[in-house]
Amino acid sequence: MKLRNLLFCLCSIVTLTSSAIEPVAQLFIAMPDSLVPSIEINRRKDLIDLMHAGQKAEIVTKLGGKAEMTLLQDSLLSIDLSKRSKMEIRWYDTTGNDTIIALVNTVYAPAGDSRIRFFDTAWKELPASERIRQIRREEFFQFPDSLTKAKKEDLLRPVDIFLVEYNFATDGSLCARQSWANYLDKESSDRIEPYLQDSIVLHWNGKRFK
Repeated sequence: MKLRNLLFCLCSIVTLTSSAIEPVAQLFIAMPDSLVPSIEINRRKDLIDLMHAGQKAEIVTKLGGKAEMTLLQDSLLSIDLSKRSKMEIRWYDTTGNDTIIALVNTVYAPAGDSRIRFFDTAWKELPASERIRQIRREEFFQFPDSLTKAKKEDLLRPVDIFLVEYNFATDGSLCARQSWANYLDKESSDRIEPYLQDSIVLHWNGKRFK
């Protein structure tokens, strides 16, 4: 359904603290507890109120740690769930006159590793393969034609674990950033650094990220 219809439906579920509350904030309040188990609904409202008041938007979570909302816009919000994890939510209109929700959860251990999931406006999960193209490990490398196949394979061997951090840009694009530098030993990192590009940008075309 279109976002205006979504907001009408959410108003029957959520008591809004402000008539000007952002659409993405309403989605955050209405999201299932299973997707954000450490922050109960009243604490989510507190985060939004603190952002609107221009104060530091930080609360104590169910786990006893601290969570901080660092960004709140009309269609995008970002929350540091702990010192080692964060969450981003963004909604997109589709060419089929629907609205979908993109949710990114990232864990730092210490290298960033993200999982991106997609939902409809009722928070029913959608197949990710239909909404984003799969990024291959090799896309982060730019090898010269003179490099032999054996040399390329040797350089790729240390990056056996695919570590990618996703972040939404304010223009709606999605940045996929490799984080191998925080995972590999210095020798391996130095070897691949000349051939490595930092990130790949995916753009929403109304149906999926490409």
